[in-house]
Amino acid sequence: MTTKDNVLALLLSQNEQPLSGEEMAERLSVSRTAIWKAIQQLKQEGHDIQAKSNVGYTYFSRERLNAEGIRKLLPPSLQTIEILVENEVDSTNSVLKRRAIDGIERDTLLLAESQTAGRGRFQRSYFSTPEDGLYMSLYIHQPQPVSELVHYTLITAVAMAQAIEAVANKTVGIKWVNDLYIEGKKVTGVLSEATTNFETGMVDGIIIGIGTNVSVPTSHFPLELQSKAGSIFPQGAPKDFHRHQLVAHFLTAFYDLKDHPERYLSDYRARSFIIGQIVSFDYQQQRLQGKATGISDSGELLVELPNQDVIALSSGEVSLHYQ
Repeated sequence: MTTKDNVLALLLSQNEQPLSGEEMAERLSVSRTAIWKAIQQLKQEGHDIQAKSNVGYTYFSRERLNAEGIRKLLPPSLQTIEILVENEVDSTNSVLKRRAIDGIERDTLLLAESQTAGRGRFQRSYFSTPEDGLYMSLYIHQPQPVSELVHYTLITAVAMAQAIEAVANKTVGIKWVNDLYIEGKKVTGVLSEATTNFETGMVDGIIIGIGTNVSVPTSHFPLELQSKAGSIFPQGAPKDFHRHQLVAHFLTAFYDLKDHPERYLSDYRARSFIIGQIVSFDYQQQRLQGKATGISDSGELLVELPNQDVIALSSGEVSLHYQ
């Protein structure tokens, strides 16, 4: 860890109590000048650090994301995950894809305060607002068949639903295949992509992008989204809430489900509000309509057509027609 990282870790451990530059220099075996430079770097990155003469530095961590704030909430088994935080990126998925070209040797989580080119499914742009949302991508370093990609999408949806419920005590539903809803409005979208080795036909790694509206007021969404998009805390997050908690709950739930895959499908099915509903979808260049009857063990949406034929959808988008 760099001096900057070590200074940040020390300040976070103080829980918003002051710590003098002299004491930090002594603990880290560096000069007072090195401490001052690290503090200035952290401030430039947007961290709220206040200095008071003869008292020390105090870190106020209510808003900004930082790796150490997340790490201290994780269990020992997840301490090896690399956690990166950026102020602004084009998209977190794109950044990790570029890094993967040079090689990523361990699971990596990238978070950004804002995205300039966030993407949803089918290359749609993703609306994002700084500090009121959570925009992150998780790289899973694990060679496997391409067919396993859909399972990670479903696991991510369930893990994020569990994380939201843990911090907000609100019921979260899932619209196949990867959208999370609270009270009829979408709060989270998931985009999974793979880095592939064409020689072996195997996936080298999986990148899972997650965009969540945490505390975006309804009036801040574009007019065309206000009836469809929502937030976990549309009236503002509680004072004792920090996005670090949501990230830590998600990672803990994700790796638990990844290690115990028998658990996620039953949870996913229970949360799916599309089952039993009439849906429209595109299939083999046709627009069809049928009744969603279930989710297969491989994550496909089963749709019964009016002639009683059953189609298993492995990808695509469906539109709901509530009965």
